[in-house]
Amino acid sequence: MIATATKRCFGVSRRTFTSSLPENSIIKKLPMEYLRESREENYHPVTRQRNDVIYDSNGRKLRHVSDTIGRYQVNSCSFDGKANVVIDWSDGISSRFSKDWISKTFSSWKQPKIFYEPWCGLAECDVRNSENLKIDFEDAITDEGMSRSILSLYKYGILLVTNTPTDDKGQGIAVLASALSGGKKKDFSDSSLLANYRAGGKEMVLKNGTDGPLRTLFGKVWFTSSFSQEAGTSNADSAYTADSLPLHTDMTYVSSPPGLQIFTMIEPAERGGDSIYVDGINAAEVLRSEDPYSFHILSTLDRKYQSIDVQTGWHLEAVGPIIEVRNGAVVRIRHNDLDRLPDLPPYNEGDDQKTYQDFYTDLASAHKKWDDILCRDENRLVINLKRGDSVVVANQRCLHGRCSFQTSGQKSRVVSGCYVSQEEFDSRCRMEGLQVLL
Repeated sequence: MIATATKRCFGVSRRTFTSSLPENSIIKKLPMEYLRESREENYHPVTRQRNDVIYDSNGRKLRHVSDTIGRYQVNSCSFDGKANVVIDWSDGISSRFSKDWISKTFSSWKQPKIFYEPWCGLAECDVRNSENLKIDFEDAITDEGMSRSILSLYKYGILLVTNTPTDDKGQGIAVLASALSGGKKKDFSDSSLLANYRAGGKEMVLKNGTDGPLRTLFGKVWFTSSFSQEAGTSNADSAYTADSLPLHTDMTYVSSPPGLQIFTMIEPAERGGDSIYVDGINAAEVLRSEDPYSFHILSTLDRKYQSIDVQTGWHLEAVGPIIEVRNGAVVRIRHNDLDRLPDLPPYNEGDDQKTYQDFYTDLASAHKKWDDILCRDENRLVINLKRGDSVVVANQRCLHGRCSFQTSGQKSRVVSGCYVSQEEFDSRCRMEGLQVLL
């Protein structure tokens, strides 16, 4: 079936229509069926949903996509003098496609262009002096600042936001999440926390809100001190201790982990507590270069992760490889040794203990190589967060951890934060014209 469909592409069928376009024109490389279904007229002008899918009054489909395959031929193809390509179909219908749309469609089909910029060798001073990696809170919640922040998070996976409010019980953090989530337009105070904030509102949650913090077992805006957490929210996490935390991504135990995580320093520790960040995409590419077999293991073997909180009644589990690869590109990191369950090899009838031993030996070697790369100083960005500093990380890309800290009875290190869903972050990236790999 795939071979049959391929024969209907322009490369084979071009002799059936006349064209004033150059023989190597990109549009001739796109399948006829795709172009026919991509006609602007096939989509509702407001909802952008397809209107060429026909149903009867009982919801039964009257026409299937397969009914049209090979049915329509191209009679002619030419420029209209306005940067559009016009296709005249055999049933008398004409379609217009902009050259820009044709170019982007072909490029994303052939080889998606991702503009991530892996980083290593960063120091705190580099971030604090960077126009790309740092922004002031008041600037971040402007229209221009939102676009700039989304671009930075897309390219680098990390952003330092300074002067975040810390005495408003988390409202400023929720507003920052609003600026990075939901729809790009922040016009209505009844649906956008940021619009509400701009209008002088004090709400943390809107009844009909469409942006802001993601709801999780930890609540919407959380604090790493149990006395600051709302009753009924979970604190079953090592972040609520004074111990060091190994590098990890958050909520590996849900199918789609959060896309962004915001950490805001409310009260620094008296001693210690530095935050540590690593670009997981860079670490994965280092592993692929230095040890392809270990890269293969960690990018193909699903690991299982779990979170259980008996007090609040949560039991979450999810699976996925540490390194997720799509079309050859590293697109996602899922790594937390503290939440990872013991690994089982793929079940095969007849496997013996020697086979299992080989599996665990190879896996342990690959995991150690990964850990070694994460521990290299040149890959670790260490920041001593000041009060009001917020670090936003792309949670499916950048790993984070912290050094242990000491406090007195009078004062404790407190970090507040929240999450933004990956789907909302992806949407905001697309609204900025950025390519997102699915």
